[in-house]
Amino acid sequence: MRCVIITGGSAGEASWLAEIIKPEDRVICVDGGASYAAGIGIVPDMIVGDMDSIDRELLENFRKLGTVIKEYPVDKDDTDTALALAEALAGKPDEIIILGALGTRFDHSLANVHLLAAAGEQGVRARIVNEYNDISLVYPGERALVEGEAGALFSLLPLTAEVSGINVTGAKWPLRDAVFAIGNPYGISNRLAADRAEITINSGLLLLIKINERGGLHGGN
Repeated sequence: MRCVIITGGSAGEASWLAEIIKPEDRVICVDGGASYAAGIGIVPDMIVGDMDSIDRELLENFRKLGTVIKEYPVDKDDTDTALALAEALAGKPDEIIILGALGTRFDHSLANVHLLAAAGEQGVRARIVNEYNDISLVYPGERALVEGEAGALFSLLPLTAEVSGINVTGAKWPLRDAVFAIGNPYGISNRLAADRAEITINSGLLLLIKINERGGLHGGN
């Protein structure tokens, strides 16, 4: 089962969202993110948050349609998206897609990127996706793939203080047993040499950002 979390950030055009979200997905909306679901005719399974940015009439309409509503105080330790992630993880999904996680509040955007690691600690793959970016984590001992046309753009950045044993093949700028450290972002703007690159690491957590320079990025790995 896949779970899609729709937050209140910039989730993208309705037509794009309709392509990303599948009928079989479990959908959890974060507060005002429910308006995106309404815009494409989706009844979310759950709405989570302090409800400070959702129309109350829309909230009540979803409640009548069977949506589970979990309302929290405005003053709390966790962000609304962190609460939604906890609900998603409780359902034991195979994968979590977070939409609308990037927007005008950089603090919230960065906090949402950190939630990818929280999901990984529970053994669940999570990705932040919008029309221009597909953000995921590379874990030690596992292989990550970047697939697309030759020249497709991707970037690698350390999420931990240091990431060691980085190997990248199939890229314009390959790497062998490299080390990335915070403060030296030389993994920005690599490109596919052909149709696929492979990435592995030995230690740390590495952010993989697949970039669609034309927009319209789809949700596949």
